Amino acid sequence: MDVDHLKTINDTHGHAVGDLILTGAIEYVMQHLRPYDKIFRYGGDEFLLLLPGTGLADAEHLIERIRQGFGKVPFVVSADGHPIHATASFGLALLDPDLIVEESIDRADKAVLLAKVTGRNRACSWDPSISTGTALKWDPADDVAR
Repeated sequence: MDVDHLKTINDTHGHAVGDLILTGAIEYVMQHLRPYDKIFRYGGDEFLLLLPGTGLADAEHLIERIRQGFGKVPFVVSADGHPIHATASFGLALLDPDLIVEESIDRADKAVLLAKVTGRNRACSWDPSISTGTALKWDPADDVAR
C-alpha cells in the first residue's frame, strides 16, 4: 500500500499533517483487517499488509473494499477547516514458497507501481507480464504534477 500524493500533502499542508494522514491510514486499514492480519511500515508512505491464509481473489476483494472506503475518510482537517482526504494505491502478490520473501515483496512493489502509473487510487495484482518493467515508467516528480 502506498499513500497517493503524500509529497504534495506534505508540501501543501506540512509534514505534521502528512504524519497524521499516515497515522489515520494505518488506523483505517487496521479496522478493516482480520485479527490475525498484520500491517507493517515498509518505507516513507509504503506499508506491507500480510493476509495469512488468503488466496488472491479474497485478498483482491478485501483490498478493494479497503481502497474504496479509504478515499472517503477525511483523515485530517486543514488549518482552514476543510477535511483532507487521501487515496492509496495497492499492489498484491502472493507469498511464493519457492522465492525468498524479498522477491515476493518486490512483486507487490511492482504491482503498486503499476497502480500508480495507471492512475493511482487502485489495486493491481502482480503478474509476470509486469516484471519486465516496460510498463513501469514512473517518475516520483509526477506526484507533484498530478
